[in-house]
Order: sequence, then structure tokens, then C-alpha cells
Amino acid sequence: MKKSFTFGEAEQSSKFGMFAGVFTPSVLTILGIILFLRTGYVVGMVGLAETLIIMLIAFTICTITGLSLAVISTDKRVKGGGFYYVISRTLGPEFGGALGLTLFISISVAIAFYTIGLGEVLVTINDWPEWITARKIAFAVTLLLFVSAWIGADWATKLQFVVMAIVGLSLLTFFWGGVQNFSQERLAENWVLEQKSESFWIAFALFFPAISGFTQGLNMSGDLKDPSKAIPLGTFLAIAVSMLIYLATAFFLASGSELSELKNNYYVMRELSSVGILVAAGVIAATASSGMASMLGAPRVLQAMGKDRLIPNLSIFAKGHGKDDNPRNAILASLAIALTAIALGNLNFLAPIITMFFLASYALLNYATFFASDTANPSFRPNFKLSHKYVSLAGAIACVVVMLAINPTASIVAASVLFGIFHYLQKTQHQHRWADHQRGAHFKHIREHLIKVNSLPEHPGDWRPQTLIFSKEPDHRRALLFFSALIEGNSGVTTMVQILEQKNNQKGKQTDKQNGQQKDQQKPDRDKVLEEYQASIDDSKAKAFPLVIEAPDFSTGLKILLQAYGVGPIKANTILLNWLSVADNLQSDKQKNYADNINCVLNAGFNVVALAAEFKSFEKVNNNGDEPPQIDIWWVGGATSKLMLLFSYLITRTEAWSHAQIRVLAQAKKDGKGRTEHEFEEFLETIRIEASIETLDEITIETIKQQSKDSQLVFFPAELDGDNFRGRFNIDIKELLTDFPPTAFTIAGEVLELDPDPDDDSEQDNKNGANSSQSDSSNSGSSKSGSKESGSD
Repeated sequence: MKKSFTFGEAEQSSKFGMFAGVFTPSVLTILGIILFLRTGYVVGMVGLAETLIIMLIAFTICTITGLSLAVISTDKRVKGGGFYYVISRTLGPEFGGALGLTLFISISVAIAFYTIGLGEVLVTINDWPEWITARKIAFAVTLLLFVSAWIGADWATKLQFVVMAIVGLSLLTFFWGGVQNFSQERLAENWVLEQKSESFWIAFALFFPAISGFTQGLNMSGDLKDPSKAIPLGTFLAIAVSMLIYLATAFFLASGSELSELKNNYYVMRELSSVGILVAAGVIAATASSGMASMLGAPRVLQAMGKDRLIPNLSIFAKGHGKDDNPRNAILASLAIALTAIALGNLNFLAPIITMFFLASYALLNYATFFASDTANPSFRPNFKLSHKYVSLAGAIACVVVMLAINPTASIVAASVLFGIFHYLQKTQHQHRWADHQRGAHFKHIREHLIKVNSLPEHPGDWRPQTLIFSKEPDHRRALLFFSALIEGNSGVTTMVQILEQKNNQKGKQTDKQNGQQKDQQKPDRDKVLEEYQASIDDSKAKAFPLVIEAPDFSTGLKILLQAYGVGPIKANTILLNWLSVADNLQSDKQKNYADNINCVLNAGFNVVALAAEFKSFEKVNNNGDEPPQIDIWWVGGATSKLMLLFSYLITRTEAWSHAQIRVLAQAKKDGKGRTEHEFEEFLETIRIEASIETLDEITIETIKQQSKDSQLVFFPAELDGDNFRGRFNIDIKELLTDFPPTAFTIAGEVLELDPDPDDDSEQDNKNGANSSQSDSSNSGSSKSGSKESGSD
């Protein structure tokens, strides 16, 4: 059994509780270098009043994000990976991967931030040779942290208690010194600057990394005994304690020193302390602890991403060592980033960079909580109830606003990096399906939209193709799926259907003599066909759905399907099948069954399209260079011709056929070709479809073959003559298809309005054509252009 699923005492004993695993690393990271070395600088930049505002804004964002964190972490079992794990299992792998990678880099850069600060402290308090610089010390300390992380998290976590004791003593000596140096007059002078400060957001960007440490407990989620309880409690406790300490520190700094001294002396806390050496020790201990927490947390984010295999080549970081699954490969990666950051930057340079990515991370965490709650997914059941989804949304907005206020350019760069990785993962990762809430969100929106659409009266202008494909032959499915996507024109829905007949499986349930249980012999067949159809859809990269139903016979199943298919206002209106699969087997009994089924479809008000084409003929269109494809419509008038014209137009809305030329071929009227072409041009202008018209004196099979031999697609009207499915103009389909381009034989089962009156809000029954004679009897339809269309007919 894998270790991650072992819940025995041996494993639990190596994990940490709330205090050691969440509160201690979080509070020590918050009470780090910013507290001791930059709080006074911030007060000196903007005054005490604005400093308190900065702190309140930062801790408000921190608290709201903590609430979101509490909601998310109590909704699901949190495993290793911290922020990355929570986001990826809520918003999906794309957001999780984008956040995880940037967060890993940010936390690794934070290692450099802490070690450079430690180097500055050591250089200042010691009289060392000039060649010993803060940057060189940072390199050395980072290597020591690396060795500690390489050994494992257990001893490093226990060492935190010693660090906490040192930090506690240093703060006590500072506060006691602050009481002794308190001056009410100085406090009043330092309340606001004499001149208005323009550095508010610069100061905020410098201060904000201080509170980013409240997520350290989440980053260690894989090493906690009970993450869902430890993370919320430990996080809120760390936030509350840290906020009180920061506010008190700013107060005593402002009451004990001049603003100029605070701005120019990073070590004013040591000078105000009653025991300065303890403050120095606290700085060293807290900074080293913060760096250690980051060195432990960042690799675990990368390790979790490696285990999920979201990005190629990251799998090498998935491997862990020892009983604690220590991610040594990921630790090496963190070390490389930290050393690079040390070589490139200083504290004031690194702080805004870290701020941007942490703010982006918090914005995503807050949005993830809102998103999960807003989906109304039944599986979203967090134990933490003391928050609301709009609080999380407000937190996300606040993070974005603060990012833009600090540095709009840096904000755009950070967002671009995140969404660049997001779109990369969106295109490359389709195999991951976790218990995130993306599908639930889509269901929620589908439900809302279906209810809304159903409440609106139907209008003829709303018509769009909703197609059911019938094909038992795997060789024909790809062509049918491709053609359905063409006539759909990016506006409809396609479903590929199979009706399984049970008449030969009445003894489908057989008794298993070995175990005495009955096995349904039909269900595996249905599942197999469903998987096969889905595979055909996936292989063709079509946007379609598979559907397999069981019925006593095909005719019964067809009638049930035509009546029951769809949800609310989403109903099918067009049936698509392959002509070749029927024409080759039209013996008398099969021909009659075929005709009966077509009649059933037409009586139900559905359109019928029988496609005579192979997929390779469509592939030629895509590889035909700059020459635009040609679509021919053989015009017979009435509903069928309107439907063929609309299908042709929709085809031109697809990318490969966007430059296709539509040509209408019609027989000239008695008053001459010119009159016919003029009327048809007016009709096309009215319905806003670009096409050319060509009139012929007579339409025979010879003229049809001659005119359309070079076309890439032909729409040809068909009809039912008793049990015979044939082409209009008295054309025999078998004879026509010899050496002929891809052809769609079409019969309309409904009358479409190509130019509906936008003010006509009356409900119209379009299902008034049951067969070719009925649907084609109204040549002009009911549109305002009826007389013009009638003339063209």
C-alpha cells in the first residue's frame, strides 16, 4: 500500500500538529526580517498613521484569505502541495499548475530575501573585514539551509521552538525599552508627515511580504496530522498574534525615535531595546527560521506538481526520500533559484517581486473559494461556516486592486505569466480529472441558462441545427462527424446515436452457475458501444456527444428517441446518416424499413440529410491551397431548398470553409433566365446570404454531373416515393453518385424563415412539414420576402 494512503500510528507519529506544523512556522515567518529591519523604515517613510493603515489593509487581506483558506481546507482532505493542491483541486489543473509554478519560484526567491536580510544584520553587528559582505553571508546561510532541508523536516521543525523562545525574548526587551523611551510629543509629531507622502504604495509593497508567512502551514500540509483542523486554527492564531505585535512595534517605534532616524537606521529596534543583543539574536533566529520554512515549503509545492505530471520534465521532482518523503530533487531546484536571486538582488528589489506573486496567489485562493461556493455543488461541504462566498470574492478583488495600486506594470507582468502558463496547460493537459468544481460550475450555468431560455417564447430567428447522427459503420463516422460540424456552423449541438435492438437478446439474463447471480448480458454491450462512440468522437476531435439507447427494435427505439431526446428547449431537429451504408443494402425489406423510418422522422418534424461522402474528400478541401471550395445547391424550391441554403451558409462560418463560394443552380422560369436570376439576387440580398445564381434551361442527370463535377460539396434535394428514397428532378441517386463529388441529399421536415420578422413574437409551429410534399408545398414560406422567393422557385 502506498504511503500516502497509510493512516497507521507509525506514520501519524512522524507528522505535526497545529502548534508545531502551522502556528509556529507561520508566526515565525511573519515575525521575521520585515518586523525587525523594515517596520521602522516604513514608519519613517509615511508616518505612523499611514503605517497603521498599511498594516490594517495587509492584515485584512490576510484575514479574508485566511477565511477562504479555512473554508477550502475543511472542504476536502488536504494533501501535500499546500496552495497548489488546494487551487488545483478547486479550480482545476490549469489554474493549479499556473499558481503552483509561480508560487514555487516566489517562495524560493523568498529564501534569498530572508538570507540577504540575515547577512545585512550580521555585517552590521560585527566588525568583520570588508570582503565579508551581506551577499556572501547570504550564499553561505542558504547553503546551510539547504543542508538542513536535505536532511529532513523533522529536526528543523523542532528547532523552531528554540527560535520562538529567542524571538519572544527579543520582542519583550524591545517593548520594555519602548516603554522606557516613550514620548507622547514625539508620537504626535510622527503621527503624520509634515509634507504629504507619495510613497504609500511603495511602503505597502515593502511591508506586505511580512504577512505572506501565514501560509507556511498550508505549504506543509502533507506533513500535518490533521490538516483540515490544524490549518484554520493555526493560521488564524498566527495572524492575530502577529497583527498585535506589528501594531505595537509600529507604535513604540514612532514614540521612541525621530522619523529621520527610523528611515535611515534599519537597526533602530536594537537601539531602543533594553537588551540590544537579544534583538539582534531575535533577528538572526527569526530570519534563519523564515528562510528554513521557505526552503522546506517551496520544494513540496514542486514535488506535488511533479507527482501530478502537469508539465513535462517536472516528474523528476516527484521523487521523495526516506520515511518523510523528503523532496531532495525539488530542494536542489529551490537552492538554484535562491542562489540566483541572491546574485541579482537586494531586499528592496526582491520585496515588490515577492509581493506581486503572493498577492496573485491570494487573489486566486479567494476566488477559488468563491468559485467553489458559487457552483452550488453538492460535494462542497466545508466544516468551517464562519465566512461567506462574497467575502472571498471581496478578498480576491482587494488583492487585484492592491496589485494595480502598487505597480500596474508589474501586476500585468505577473498576471501574464500566470495566464500564459494557464493557457499552456489548458491546451496540453486533458487527462487530469480531479474532484475540482469546474464541472459543477458549468452545470450550474447550464441549469440557469436552460431555465431562462425555456421561459422565453420561441422565435423563428432562434433556429439552429441540433443534429442526431446515425451510423453503425466505424468507417463512416468520421465523415459524418466532420460534416455535422460543418452544417452546425459553431452554433448547434451534435449527438451520435446508436439504438441497440434487444429482440435477439430476450435471454440476455443468464444464471451464473458458479455464484448463483444473474448477469445482464446487454449492459456490457451498451457500455462497449458507448465507449466506442466516444473514442470515435475523440479521434475526430469533434464537439459531439455519444448516446446509446436500448429498445425492442429499431423502429420503437427511433420513436422513443425522437420524442424524448433533449432537455427543456434543447431538442434535435435534424437527422444525419450515411447514404452509402443504406444504398448498398437496399433490398426490398430493408428498403421498406428504411422508408418507414424516414417517414417516422419527417412526421416528427425532423429534417433528414443523407451524406454520400468519405472523409478523405473533405481532407482535400483543407489541403487545397488558396483555391476556395465551391458548394453547389440544386434548387427545387420550398423548405428543402431553404434548408440547404442555410446549411451552406453555416458551413462558411467554419475556418476551413470560410472562403467557400456558394452557387445555386435552378431551372429557368418561362419568362427567361434574366428574370429568374434577378428575382433570386433580390431574395439573397433580403436574407443576407452571399451566393451566385446560375439558371439552366433543363435539369437532367447529365447537366447535373457536368455542372457539379468540380465542386467540393453538393446539396441535392431528395424525396420519398413510396418505399423509394430518390433525388428530385426524377434523378436516380445510384446513377448520380457515379464519379460525383460529396453529396448531401436533403429533405426538410420543417419550414424555416430565412428572414424572420424581428417584431413577430407569436409562437410559430415550424414542425408543419411531415414529408417532402408537405414541407415543399409552401415555396415562399411565411417571410416578408415570400413573393421574391416564390419567383425564384
